[in-house]
Amino acid sequence: MRNAIYTVKYNLRFNKMKILPCVLLSLCIIISVSGYCRPVTDDSLEIKINALLKQYDSPTKPGLVVGIVDNGKFVFNKGYGSANLKKKIPNNQNIEYKVASVSKQFTAAAILKLIKERKISFADDIRKYIPAFPDYGTPITVYNLLYHTSGIRDYMALMWLTGISFENPFSNKDALQIIFRQKELNFKPSTRCVYSNSNYILLAEIIEAVTSTSLSEYTQKNLFESIGMTQTGFGYPKGAKTELALSYSSTKNGYLAYKNANVCVGDGGVYTTLNDLLKWDAQFYDSLSLNNSLLILGKLDNGNSLSYGMGIMTGRYRNEPIQMHPGAFLGYRAEVLRFPKKGISIICLGNFDEINPETITRQIADIYLFQDESSNNEQPKYSKYNLKSIEMLKGKYEVAPNVWIDIKFENAVLTGQLTGQPKQILYEDNGDTYMIGRTNDKVLFNRDSKGEINQLTVSQKQGNTIANKLELVSNELTDYIGQYFNLEQNATYFFYIKENVLWFSVGTNQEEKAQILKKYDRIYFGYKNLEQATIDFIRSDSGKITGFTLSSGRISGLKFIKQK
Repeated sequence: MRNAIYTVKYNLRFNKMKILPCVLLSLCIIISVSGYCRPVTDDSLEIKINALLKQYDSPTKPGLVVGIVDNGKFVFNKGYGSANLKKKIPNNQNIEYKVASVSKQFTAAAILKLIKERKISFADDIRKYIPAFPDYGTPITVYNLLYHTSGIRDYMALMWLTGISFENPFSNKDALQIIFRQKELNFKPSTRCVYSNSNYILLAEIIEAVTSTSLSEYTQKNLFESIGMTQTGFGYPKGAKTELALSYSSTKNGYLAYKNANVCVGDGGVYTTLNDLLKWDAQFYDSLSLNNSLLILGKLDNGNSLSYGMGIMTGRYRNEPIQMHPGAFLGYRAEVLRFPKKGISIICLGNFDEINPETITRQIADIYLFQDESSNNEQPKYSKYNLKSIEMLKGKYEVAPNVWIDIKFENAVLTGQLTGQPKQILYEDNGDTYMIGRTNDKVLFNRDSKGEINQLTVSQKQGNTIANKLELVSNELTDYIGQYFNLEQNATYFFYIKENVLWFSVGTNQEEKAQILKKYDRIYFGYKNLEQATIDFIRSDSGKITGFTLSSGRISGLKFIKQK
């Protein structure tokens, strides 16, 4: 999926996050810390970044390339790991990477150029250019698409929720078929901001309708060539001199390259290099450049301003204003983090799905911009966990309604994850107390009089937070067995029992254990820590299950009817 939607605003140290007025994609860590240091310029910079990224520094692993731009020039750029494991090609500044949702700013720039030329207008109803788009009874404008205020459901979230593999051949035409068959919007246009890849697919169609050329052709001639971005474009690179990194996942049998047959453009689809992004970054410091208009923040009908520009988000990190946009699709990861007042940008392009570019760019900023040694500290070594105790710890602990800490034990590592935030490794400290990542924060698992664990306490400098363990449905699992169908999406969910455990599956998605929270009659499940969804079961007055409602951050209220 291009990116994830997070709505959490609880400030626990399973990474601190600030909610934006627009519900946006981000694993971004926003921390309020005063003070600014002069950038590191000595020979220790490479040593520090090498230590930070040493887990990727192997020719037998996929990895990333990072660059630090200071006043228009690289002061550091280096690749770690391999761009192509089979060919043994290392990651470096000349390798091309897919940048997923970082692509949106290029689509927005093309739209702005057409607006400047008065070929289209912000206020235009999109049905003027796309007559086949459904009439929802209220106009959806070009402005709504640019700022994610349209209410249009995200086609990629729909693909995931209905079991269509992202590795299958898939084009803009296929995306439009999904978008056009939706009977409802998530909300009335201009009343909310919820990130949706569908918006930028539609912008690509508008560009083609107005210019009679594809987005790829238009941007090549009118955007990339004009600033010398010779290794950048929508689609796939052509020519013997180019090398596109493969993207990988980690399996029990080693690293597996994704089958990337998706050719959608507009919401994603750009390939580029670290060197070319240096040229793009420079445009934001040119007062005459169209790029500065991308930073104009959107507004809702009620006058509230958004934190989202056009394909670019704004915010603050350690009291410094920032501009950024991450990207994630299959194993590709990307982030451009800009500190405009300092003239410093940090770029990360990766080809491994376990990389978190937002964390990495901020850790590098800590080292280079803020001279914060904490980003370079060694992590504690993994504990030898007491497996009997670990089984008692696992589960979901509720902080507040719909916000919980998920404790898991996977690949011999204990982790905790607050809803909508990255996982943190838990290191055994003493008995039932564990350290949270590389912090001084701790989590204590509380035992009752019977020695059972039904509660935890997160201990932080600012105080303690208590979370109660949610009970799972263990009896009457047969009530949930059956097929659940949604006509609009033409999708069927199957619930079945295997080895006394309830499972569910849909389409090509991997089967999932159905852990039903008894308090809510609800299942939470996710996609690679990028997107979360809920299944809320519907019961008749007699208590019989008749169906469920499926929702995620980008999709609301899909009704599935139980058929068998």
